[in-house]
Amino acid sequence: MMEQSRSEGIFEVIDSFAIRKRKQFYLIGRLKKGRVQENWFVNIPFNSSLSMTVRITGIEEVEMASEKESHILLIVDCDDQAIDFYMALNVGLEYLPITIEGED
Repeated sequence: MMEQSRSEGIFEVIDSFAIRKRKQFYLIGRLKKGRVQENWFVNIPFNSSLSMTVRITGIEEVEMASEKESHILLIVDCDDQAIDFYMALNVGLEYLPITIEGED
């Protein structure tokens, strides 16, 4: 948990999912403002005053047959326990700040 640092971008999360075999958690959506880079952090809120940061370990562009616009996939490397926690947060349909600083 940490204080909010300066936002470099805003990521609109459509949904989140995990692939346990790869030990990765994914956030799929669109960058609404600013920019995002590997090793930066996505800030996931618990409530209006408390959030956690998660390090982005990879970024991929995803195309879907049913949509004209491509999506961005933020990839987070993690263990099974972290996957369970992130999945329980049910991250989706929200706007998340992207920051350079954060805590793993």
